[in-house]
Amino acid sequence: MASASKKNIAFLWAAQGITAAGDAMYQIALVWLILDVTGSSLITGLVAMSAYLPALLFGLWAGVFSDRYPRMTIMVLSQVSQALTVAVIPVLIWNGWSHSLLIGCLAFLRASFGTLFPPALNAFVPEIVSGDRLVKTNSILSTSSQLAYLIGPALAGSLLKFISISWLFVLDGVSFLAALGILLFIRAPKYPRRIPSKESRSFRDILQGFAYLKSHSTVGYMLFLTVINNVFIMGPAIVGTPILVKQALHGTATDYAYVEALMALGMLIGSGLVYQFLHFVRSGRLLLIGMILDGLTYALFFLAQSVTFVMVMIVIHGIGIPLIVISRTAIIQKHVENAYHGRLFSMVHLSVVGVTALSSALTGIFAGFIEIRLIYLGIGLGAAACGFIGAFIPGLQDLD
Repeated sequence: MASASKKNIAFLWAAQGITAAGDAMYQIALVWLILDVTGSSLITGLVAMSAYLPALLFGLWAGVFSDRYPRMTIMVLSQVSQALTVAVIPVLIWNGWSHSLLIGCLAFLRASFGTLFPPALNAFVPEIVSGDRLVKTNSILSTSSQLAYLIGPALAGSLLKFISISWLFVLDGVSFLAALGILLFIRAPKYPRRIPSKESRSFRDILQGFAYLKSHSTVGYMLFLTVINNVFIMGPAIVGTPILVKQALHGTATDYAYVEALMALGMLIGSGLVYQFLHFVRSGRLLLIGMILDGLTYALFFLAQSVTFVMVMIVIHGIGIPLIVISRTAIIQKHVENAYHGRLFSMVHLSVVGVTALSSALTGIFAGFIEIRLIYLGIGLGAAACGFIGAFIPGLQDLD
């Protein structure tokens, strides 16, 4: 890997890590704040939904922008917009205006700007890294967010002993500005790009993306499987965890923060395993193994009787997540033309973050009349089933 490329990867690693640390604090603060203010799992689920709904509404257009315009510019604009939006939340809290509707609207706006970042980032990586280095590069980049999701929640848990939860929103805003400063050091390569003509239309470009999936059915089936898997997984991960810790196990905000940090520890271990020992496994097979592990470990939360048990199991659960994310990213980067990378990665973002909106709302609704541990059992088995079903999709296991 050339020296300039290594520097770019290092800068991306640092910028992504700082942003992810802020995101980790933000997610803890947002969900716990609403659950604490309202005491309602339903309202908590709806506010969480508002933070992920933009990916469902705007995610595909974000991919079109990433294929039309300089990806580095899009990443910079996304960081600035999110910093300005999140800064409003602590102001509302300090003035006694922390109404769930207002917070939900700001969460929606912040996430709308955030939707631009993932497809631009993932589409930018193949421009600076050769194809044979993508799996290892993605493993390296994934460790930045995993370290951040380990350090961020752990730091939040410690800080909450001395500061109010509103200051976590402030730290999130600062993280965007710090990451922005690092992004500006990246030397974007002069990569050949499709320049939109006067006849170019966003909706037509989106349809072209779906047409591409139709002609590459194995990748299309992989994305469909991702959607179904995340319907099961994402809501309990975002909404179910604080409900389990706070209402079922009578834990504190600090307990919740440490649980989130320990999941990141498991993800970090998983990324290390991929980098050192599993990079030779075909990406398609690695994806399915990750889905099965991800689901079965969540099902075991049915047995949780203490926060300590949750802390142990969440580490094991986290190990399976990088197997899914790293392999899926590498499959698209390797098997999809660069001109379609933005749109395909926006579809991935839609199938993960967008589906989280639906899954969060459903989890909040079901938690109102079904014990949360039973929900974990059901969604865990359903998620694991996705991995077994994927084994019967022609060609998926053989994707490298």
